[in-house]
Amino acid sequence: MGKLHHKIAPFLFLFTIEEASGQDIWAVEMGTGAPYNISLPLVIHQEGEPALRITAQYESEASSVPIYWMWRIGLWSDSTAWEFEAVHHKIRLTNTTQEVTYFGISHGLNLLTVNRGWRIGNYILRTGVGLVLAHPENVVRGKKLSEDKGILGWGYYFSGVTAIFSVGKRGSVTKPLFAATGAMISASYARVPVHSGTADVYNVTVHAIFGMGILLQNQKR
Repeated sequence: MGKLHHKIAPFLFLFTIEEASGQDIWAVEMGTGAPYNISLPLVIHQEGEPALRITAQYESEASSVPIYWMWRIGLWSDSTAWEFEAVHHKIRLTNTTQEVTYFGISHGLNLLTVNRGWRIGNYILRTGVGLVLAHPENVVRGKKLSEDKGILGWGYYFSGVTAIFSVGKRGSVTKPLFAATGAMISASYARVPVHSGTADVYNVTVHAIFGMGILLQNQKR
C-alpha cells in the first residue's frame, strides 16, 4: 500500500481548476485507471459439495482488453453535485487451486453508483453507493459456468452492492475541457453463479484514475 500511495499522491497536486459560482454546471468525464485489489475471502458453494474458502488474490490486467474504464456525469450547483458513475473493474484469481482452476469477473465487476460530490478548496471529494453488474467466468471442480445466461443471455447479473469514496482534482486544458486525476476506494460484495452453485465475492480496491472531461453550463441562477 505504501508504494501505491507514492504513485498516486503526486497526481493529486498537478491540477487546479476554478468554476464560476452561481451557475449550474454539467460535468462529463471519461478515463482509465490502475487498480490494486486487497486480498479478501472468496467462498464457493456447489450443490452436494463442501464449501470452498480461499483468501483470494486478484489481478485486474487494467490495460488488457476489455480495458479498465470509467465514466461519470454530474450536475454541480456551486460546490456540491449529484453524479452517476460507472467503473469497469475486472478481477481474475491468481492463487487458483485444484478445485478452482479459473475464476474471473473480467468482462466486468462493473460498479454503478450514485454519488454526492463536494468541492473543498482545490479538491473534489465524493462518496457513493450502488450496484454491482458482474459477468462471471469460472471453472470449479472441472465444471465450467455457462456464459450465455443472465441478462438478455449475455452473461451479466446484478449481483451485489458497492460503496465508493474518492478524492480528485481537475486542471484546465482548454475551456471547457479539463484533465482529471484522483484516487478512489471501492468496497463491494457480489454473489455470482458458478456451475451448480454460487460464489460470494468480497472486493476492496484502491483505484488511481486519470481522465478527461468537459464542463457544460446549464443555466444562470
